[in-house]
Amino acid sequence: MALQAGGSRGLQLCGCVASNELEAVGAGKSRWLDNPSILVAMTQEYLAIATEQVMVMRLSWKQQGEKDSKPFVRKVGSCLEPEEKMTALEWLVFDGATLLAVGTSFGALLLFSQKGTLLIKQFFHSDPVLKLRVRSEPVGSLGNDSSEDLCLIYPKAIARIDASDLKVLAHRKLREREGMEGEGLLGWRVGGDLQDGEVPPNRLPFLMWNVNRTAGALVCADGALTGVMPPPLLEQQGKRHYCALTVGPDCTLAAFRVSGDKQSSLVGAIMDKVMPATVTKISNLTKRFWQKDENSESNRPTEVSPQIFSRASVVTSLKDNMRKGERLTVAPGGSLAAIADSLGRVLLIDVHAVVVVRLWKGYRDAHCLFLEAPVDGSADYADPQKKDLLSQRRQDFRLCLAIHAPRRGVIEVWQVRHGGRVAVIRDGENCRLLQPACKLRAVSLDLDTTDQEDETFEPARVYFLHGDSGSLSLINPFMPINKRMS
Repeated sequence: MALQAGGSRGLQLCGCVASNELEAVGAGKSRWLDNPSILVAMTQEYLAIATEQVMVMRLSWKQQGEKDSKPFVRKVGSCLEPEEKMTALEWLVFDGATLLAVGTSFGALLLFSQKGTLLIKQFFHSDPVLKLRVRSEPVGSLGNDSSEDLCLIYPKAIARIDASDLKVLAHRKLREREGMEGEGLLGWRVGGDLQDGEVPPNRLPFLMWNVNRTAGALVCADGALTGVMPPPLLEQQGKRHYCALTVGPDCTLAAFRVSGDKQSSLVGAIMDKVMPATVTKISNLTKRFWQKDENSESNRPTEVSPQIFSRASVVTSLKDNMRKGERLTVAPGGSLAAIADSLGRVLLIDVHAVVVVRLWKGYRDAHCLFLEAPVDGSADYADPQKKDLLSQRRQDFRLCLAIHAPRRGVIEVWQVRHGGRVAVIRDGENCRLLQPACKLRAVSLDLDTTDQEDETFEPARVYFLHGDSGSLSLINPFMPINKRMS
């Protein structure tokens, strides 16, 4: 498809936020949105920006008309320790409720309600949270084996929290702290979620995998769970395994097969039993050694709390002393991934085969996001509630990769796997690519589904936020030229 010379094609203005409120988080300064300490996350209703505290703003869409266009701002208290900082931000979208997840430099996860009430604060690891990733199943793939989750990416580990566990605890905390009762809360009936006599958990259950020693890498810069993968040849077929990808400074790409069972092997079972007993024995012997000066607090050893890791095995790794993996993004469905490295290259990865299928050069400090764009370039693509769009099927959309190259001042959109460049957008300054959080559907299996719902899906959209004006534009690469920016 031919490109318009010197112009921006495929950008559709569709909404805004309160630009005067953006000054509180740095708007007006040169390239303020390029600051990695400024965290931004969005849904189809809200935009959250975090620096020292989180500011939540309602998005104003052109399709809603003037009566709903007035934005509101809600500042969420940080609820952090004196030296604790926010390092990751993401939304959790359920049926009937939306929660804001915050990761911290102390390894904690905080969950806030839409009203700003702190519902959950739980520590999973001592290292800072690098990223929060929400993974949902496409419509039509739900069932007993569905696997939707929230993943916490750490420099040396990945933690997974099942979406159903998140829903149970969030439902309970919302009722306790905000007094929400009746039907509709997270799509559950009050009193219908638990069996008689069953007590909801006070903490989120989770799985954690050590991904630095296994691949021979010191730390990772980014990572993700891409989906369920088949078990090894000699493993039981009934046990679930996931595919995990990591990128980092000393390992451009590492792919793991991680077990969804804490005791998925004999070695794992032995380690789970022996390690805590060994730590306790060593602690007792150490206390005897320091028995001479029991009153000295400095001589007493600190309590050791052993972390139980699930099994992770390396499938393959790509190590290059000259190349450092910086950022990772995963396509809807988890079949493809894109890696931005330190050499200005973007690598397209086939996740199932774990091979590089395409490479782009000349994109220093690139940020990438996958989108599913309508082939006809329909302007209704900008309205998620449009029924005409929802009636379309997956074959009516094309999977594309948006590459934001801030040094070149452009956003290029390429059709994948092997298509050409379909749009070039001039970005200017103080801009950022955003993608709305995906909706968690696996926790709503009690709802009736029709054949039509199994055939339709919600396409992945990518938006373009201009930090100074607060305008929000949708990337619609196949949109006709005479309708763009309308």
